[in-house]
Amino acid sequence: MFRLVLLTVLLSLVAASNVKFVNRCGYNVNVIRTANNQAPASEGNLGPGQSFTRSYSSNGMNFKNGWNGLTLAEFSWNSWNGLDFYDLSVIVGYDIAMQIRPSTGGPTVTCTYKQCPDAYQYPSDDTKTHGTRTGGSFTLTFCP
Repeated sequence: MFRLVLLTVLLSLVAASNVKFVNRCGYNVNVIRTANNQAPASEGNLGPGQSFTRSYSSNGMNFKNGWNGLTLAEFSWNSWNGLDFYDLSVIVGYDIAMQIRPSTGGPTVTCTYKQCPDAYQYPSDDTKTHGTRTGGSFTLTFCP
């Protein structure tokens, strides 16, 4: 039984993806995580120049600045065909510049203004979703 539990834990760690959150703004950023069927939660507060890293293994989730944040960094971990999917969205509005940089291939996406070409502008703007091999790391930078 112990071996089965250990194997399950190790497999979940292998498939985990890391996100390094970086604040390059001149003010504090409160990183809020939202996920399907879960209450929003604060991942942490970043002062200017600070960063922290978290690991995620499954489920889709979004990150924003503050409880009322508008600009979204969206992720779907260990998803279809063994890929992690990611994008930026300004569908509900724009309030902070963001950049997602993956380590395992896939383009870096940056949004520094409301009509930025790298972010979802409307719900079916699906060319803005990108996929990369699961289990890598991403850097999500606020105010890149």
